[in-house]
Amino acid sequence: APRCARAIPLSNSLLSLSILPSIMAAHLENAINDLPPPLPEAATAAAPAAPAPNNDAGIMAMNHSLQMLLGGVQQLQAGQSHSNELMQKLQKTVLTSRAMINELVVANNELREELIRIKQAYQCDMCKKKEAATVVRHMVSVAGQTPDTEIDQIIEARKRKGTWPVKHATLNCFSVQQDLVKVRFHHSEKYQHIPIRIPKTEKNKDGTKPCKLCSEGKIRRKTTWMCATCEVPLCTRPLMDEDGSSLTHHARWHSTRDLIAEHKKCHENLRDGRESRKRARESLGGVDGNENEKGGAEVDEGGDEVAKPEEQRVEV
Repeated sequence: APRCARAIPLSNSLLSLSILPSIMAAHLENAINDLPPPLPEAATAAAPAAPAPNNDAGIMAMNHSLQMLLGGVQQLQAGQSHSNELMQKLQKTVLTSRAMINELVVANNELREELIRIKQAYQCDMCKKKEAATVVRHMVSVAGQTPDTEIDQIIEARKRKGTWPVKHATLNCFSVQQDLVKVRFHHSEKYQHIPIRIPKTEKNKDGTKPCKLCSEGKIRRKTTWMCATCEVPLCTRPLMDEDGSSLTHHARWHSTRDLIAEHKKCHENLRDGRESRKRARESLGGVDGNENEKGGAEVDEGGDEVAKPEEQRVEV
């Protein structure tokens, strides 16, 4: 019995059901072996009557073995209960993990869809803003790349249609339409894009027009010069607030790729310059801000002047 007691682990570890019969058999065998052997019949008959042998030690051993067996069964039951609890917790953890994984998959799919929508919206917006630059990047021609005959054909075809010189939506036309992009960037001995005077007419007696690159709405800057090839009125002097190293609007027209963005920048510079000069005059108690500005400007540029009421609408 003591050896069997030492052989049985009394820890809280889980016991398998398969070892229960072997444990019970071992305890029973030990209990049987501890019992005293029976006396032979001849010895019993010849010997005088004697008191019955004391079997208390065997009974105590049997009880101890049974108690150990009962304790092993109880430990097995406790281990099974603990194992069931662990299995239930594990199942709950697995179910929770699966639910979290499903939520993560759904959130990932939604995030991908949202990213695709954002990319599409951003690309559409950028395509609208940079459409001119994209066209120019593919259609820019250097000297000798586009023959003069092709430029002649483009201009003659537009003259027959009544769309030359371009008077409406000039910025968009020279930014997006491929034939006008070729004209704007083509340089040769015949087409040199030099500034020439705007011809005077009965309707335009002073020979001035708003610059197409900086004028918009009521804020205009008149010029007496236009491009000899594009026939577009463009400033040939920097703005009053710009230094002499700044490119003129005539140079920017023939060098920039995105005319829309360049027009916005030039118009903001013109507007900001006028507002700053107006605030300076008001602080000094000078002339009214609506008075025409001619100080420091050449006569052929017409100065930085405000458009007349009948000339306030300009199509760029």
